[in-house]
Amino acid sequence: MIVPKIFDDSTEKTSYIVAIFSGFTTNMLNPDYKLSTVRFDVACPYDEWVLDGKSLRPYLMMQEIDNMFN
Repeated sequence: MIVPKIFDDSTEKTSYIVAIFSGFTTNMLNPDYKLSTVRFDVACPYDEWVLDGKSLRPYLMMQEIDNMFN
């Protein structure tokens, strides 16, 4: 099992997005392609969550990922 390591050596507060690919299977309708599961983990420092009083950083990051993949 591969476990991503989020580096905490820096004093700079940084958000991370970890992409995990799993469950690869051959597509029965088109064997030239594989089906898989893609999971995104968003890690964001708690005191950096609120951006402008209304928006929360992790949710905006998740929305951007959703827009890119849809």
